[in-house]
Amino acid sequence: MATATNAGNDRWMDNLLGISVCIAVGFAGLYMIWRSHSDVILQVLFYLVGGLSHGAQYVPWLYPEEIGSRFLNWSRTLFSADPSQYGWPAAKLMIQTITHTLTLFLVPYFLAQLIVFRKVHVINRFTRNFTLKMLKERNAEKYAPVASVQHEDMLSLPLYEGPWAMARQPIDYALLNELVVVRKKRIAVRALSMIGMNSDSIDKSTPIKGWSEQKIKWNVAKRRRVMPNPAQCRLDIAKTDEVMRSQLGGLFNESLLDEFERCVLAILYTANAAGLSEARALALKYAKSFRRLDAKGKHNPTIDGKSAGKIIAKYRGHPINVRVTKRHAYKTTVFMGLLEASWDKGVFIAPEFLWLKSVHRTLFFSLLQLGGDRPITEAMGPWAHYYVEKKVGRAIETPCIEAATDGLENTLFEEMWIGSDEGTIDEVVARKAIENPDDDRFSPTKGIDLYDPPSTKKGA
Repeated sequence: MATATNAGNDRWMDNLLGISVCIAVGFAGLYMIWRSHSDVILQVLFYLVGGLSHGAQYVPWLYPEEIGSRFLNWSRTLFSADPSQYGWPAAKLMIQTITHTLTLFLVPYFLAQLIVFRKVHVINRFTRNFTLKMLKERNAEKYAPVASVQHEDMLSLPLYEGPWAMARQPIDYALLNELVVVRKKRIAVRALSMIGMNSDSIDKSTPIKGWSEQKIKWNVAKRRRVMPNPAQCRLDIAKTDEVMRSQLGGLFNESLLDEFERCVLAILYTANAAGLSEARALALKYAKSFRRLDAKGKHNPTIDGKSAGKIIAKYRGHPINVRVTKRHAYKTTVFMGLLEASWDKGVFIAPEFLWLKSVHRTLFFSLLQLGGDRPITEAMGPWAHYYVEKKVGRAIETPCIEAATDGLENTLFEEMWIGSDEGTIDEVVARKAIENPDDDRFSPTKGIDLYDPPSTKKGA
């Protein structure tokens, strides 16, 4: 059985009818206005076209023949014409003359605007003309970070290899430096433990070798497949301490700095003594002169640091620079102190000498991490020692890097790359949840008694 359609629900017909009614009402309104005020409308049109005719009579070829041939007569007669003697045909001719005149001006104007728009519109220029190379060339004259990489092919640089590689993740840094070892119990110790007898023999530890920058690109699943069981892995504390101490760069001595470090020192001295504007100008100068590759395309960094010595000698005795060099003992921590001291004058960041990353990664990351809430793995040693010196307010020549080693160990443990004598992180958490139950931490119910839930009735 067919169902009848509801005529009132046809929105398309409703819209069409509404538009038709609006058009009809509009024409009716205009017609009524014309019928009641035709003389006034014609009088206004006569004055407009009469004034227009005084100039248009000299260029009649711009108008149709029926209009252009009448300009001379209109310029003399329209101002004194009696509107009551004319009707709609005269009004139609006047309106046609006015609209044609407006077209002569508006069409060239819009064409000119279209041409200008296509030439200067920002989005159009950017998407059509600018390339990465052009942007580098344009901004290298004003910004030191861009000038530092103006000679690099940014699109072909690998993310995890070479001097411009990204900061290493904790596990990558540990494996590259062979800081993770695998503990294997000796056969005799294992046999004794099977029959319930413990031995004081020390487990045999073997460092994990063979990790490379190419393997850094592996995802976590692939790493897990080739890595030993986390329960067998430990961090080599002694070797990690040694690596963290090496990050400090030795005791600070201006005469032992290489040319690149002297350029950075000159920039930081200038920032504290002369201001950030002068420091940025100097940083831009050094960045423009920096070249990482030689003529053969090999990694052989060079920089024009001839002026660094004079600048260092000029600003060495400034009170801020003297105070910082006295409160910090090691090269890396002195540079960190100088950079942080410059922040009293405003914002000044390590990318002002971005080229340093390709020459001295540890020093660059030591400066880059300042102001953050946690250190970069490649500069954990300077971070730990720097904040100890800040706390005591004086230079400390004994490396205080134990916190860095502990931090790396905790990070690897929490990420389940290594274990501990108590087990892996998941085993420790599971055991604590059983031995020391803490609903607020381990239970999704957070304190709710599942056997006797609270009553929801009012007054209970």
